[in-house]
Amino acid sequence: MRKSFAAVALATACAITDATGTYETVLPAASAGGERYVRVLLTPDGFAAVSSSFVGRPSRFLGEGTWQRSGSLVTVSLGGSRAERMVFRHAGDQLVAHEWDHATWGEAGPGVLYRVLTRPVHRANPASEN
Repeated sequence: MRKSFAAVALATACAITDATGTYETVLPAASAGGERYVRVLLTPDGFAAVSSSFVGRPSRFLGEGTWQRSGSLVTVSLGGSRAERMVFRHAGDQLVAHEWDHATWGEAGPGVLYRVLTRPVHRANPASEN
């Protein structure tokens, strides 16, 4: 009994401290009503992707970059033409927005995102493709 309790405790601790995964939330749109879907992907190799879309509107945002963790803070650095830095506080199965671009996300920010259960993400290694 003692060994199984220790195994469960260890598995729970590992699950809570591992920030990798896919997180999602649905927010009210800042203008014109509707909803805004937000998704953040963090892979074990440091790749990050942030997407945002509005219900019923063709406008979509996808940013890719990298992420790193320092304590409970997860920093996502997106590259490309819309370079952006976002900081989240990781708490169990949640990412809580801590710092963000107010022009992009508004005063309320991306909010609280919740980890979703998905299959592991396997990205192709561009260097190995011919």
